[in-house]
Amino acid sequence: MKKAIILFLLCSNVYSQISSKKIDRWISKNENLKSSVVSIAIKQLNKDKKISGVRFNTSMTPASNIKILTVLGSLTSGDTIPSIKYKISNDTLRISSTGYPFIAHPKYDDEDLESFIKPFNHIVYHKPNIDLTKYGPAWAWDDFKYYFQAERSEMPIYGNVIQVVKELNDSIKVTPDIFKVDMNFKQEEKVSRDHQENNFFINPSLIKVGDTIYYPFVTSRKNTMNLLESFFKTSLSFEEDELKNYKTWNSNIKDDIYSAILKDSDNLISESLAANISLRSNDTISVDKGLKIILNSLDDNKIQLFDGSGLSRYNLIKPSSLVLALEKIYQYLGLDRIKKIFPNNYIITETEDFVWGKTGTLKNNHNYSGYIITDKGRQYVFSIMINHFTDDIDIIKEAISDFLKYIKSNA
Repeated sequence: MKKAIILFLLCSNVYSQISSKKIDRWISKNENLKSSVVSIAIKQLNKDKKISGVRFNTSMTPASNIKILTVLGSLTSGDTIPSIKYKISNDTLRISSTGYPFIAHPKYDDEDLESFIKPFNHIVYHKPNIDLTKYGPAWAWDDFKYYFQAERSEMPIYGNVIQVVKELNDSIKVTPDIFKVDMNFKQEEKVSRDHQENNFFINPSLIKVGDTIYYPFVTSRKNTMNLLESFFKTSLSFEEDELKNYKTWNSNIKDDIYSAILKDSDNLISESLAANISLRSNDTISVDKGLKIILNSLDDNKIQLFDGSGLSRYNLIKPSSLVLALEKIYQYLGLDRIKKIFPNNYIITETEDFVWGKTGTLKNNHNYSGYIITDKGRQYVFSIMINHFTDDIDIIKEAISDFLKYIKSNA
């Protein structure tokens, strides 16, 4: 009798995690995945289990799943995000940037930081240490016009975009308003810009009342200083010398930053966080150096990381690596905080929350990685990566939804 009980317990432990064979069988039966490269990894949390799945050590194109690594890199670097370096001299505030992206942002507020800066009569901007390019490797050159590819910069301000709104009286409001703007009723685009100049053209007849359009501007230190001066309504000067004997203002809205990256998939904020990670270690605002720190924290020499947001098609990662990264985030944050910063339930509606994860999409590639709680109350980390498909993406999303429901019911 005792032997039978022991055997039962052992079998229960072995099969408490869904098997690779079952996942392979599910894939083979799913007609929506026939023309795709599918790689899946799944691992039970809080258990000393191996990773299950199919082709989970295959390098795949992650797209925005890379943002998971950027958030993990921030956590492993102390989970303290410096907003500015500063030094106060009477009514003058001396500052140096940290790559922090929330100053005057049109979508996200950091009221505490802005309230701290605004009372000063004069700001001195000290030159920061930077090693930064405006675009990452393999970013599409002709995507400069889209919000998702706003330029990286040493001190992002206004999200490095203009905001165009058509108001109730049909007037056009542009924020910030320091750039040249012409109305062109003949152009086919609602908003356009000279490729390398901040000359904007707007066709008001194409914009509806209440519409909000974001369009990147060309960044430069001069533009940053002009925008700071305009936003804080104060005089501003520049100092070549490095700011010394400074204090650091740390952000108190870390989870808002992580949510902007994971829930809204904001690329510039993710790139800026990667650069900020670098600053914490070597006092240099650098995405490339930040990526090296992220890779070092993962101890995985097979990951190829070229940016902090996933825009680059050069990025490669295995689903098994993403699962281990998600597991580390769980160890830092716990499930309650994870539920606050990850979006829930994918595209599945009419059900209680049971899955929290990050999508990643580039043309012909769609992935979803995160955390799932099954009907039996078990918690898993997972990554399902589908690359090189030629079918409509809605078919792929339907397949992922089926997989999540399958895991929920069977694991």
